[in-house]
Amino acid sequence: MTKIRALLGVLAVLVVFAAGCGLVSDKDKQEAKQKVEQKAKQAKQEVKKKIEAKGKQAKKKAEAKGKQAEQKVKKKVEAKGRQAKQEVKKEVEAGQKDLKKKVNDLKKKVGNGQEDLKKKVDHVQKDVNDLQKKVDELLKKVNTKQQQNQKQ
Repeated sequence: MTKIRALLGVLAVLVVFAAGCGLVSDKDKQEAKQKVEQKAKQAKQEVKKKIEAKGKQAKKKAEAKGKQAEQKVKKKVEAKGRQAKQEVKKEVEAGQKDLKKKVNDLKKKVGNGQEDLKKKVDHVQKDVNDLQKKVDELLKKVNTKQQQNQKQ
């Protein structure tokens, strides 16, 4: 850009110098002026194109960085989600183990209670059987006594 301006400046000085010396006709001056203006216009267009290209390039770069940052955040969120899921899974497993232990303890207590109840029932049944034998013996004695009383 600076080179173009420098060349335009040199060209303008030459045109003015030539015009000042009287060597250049009005037509030549006009043509030189148009060429200088054309070169200036062309230089402006080139600069404008370069600026637009750099702007597009910067925009693409910014978009790429934005996408990269978005992906990075997405990965972090996914990692946190996985970590939270694993923690919840561990807590659930620990809770299940605790529940299984409690169930097993209750089963043991119920089993022990059933054994104690069976022993008590067996003991009561034995007592009932003993009483039944005694009642049977007493009934026999009563029958025997009645028969003896009837014979007399």
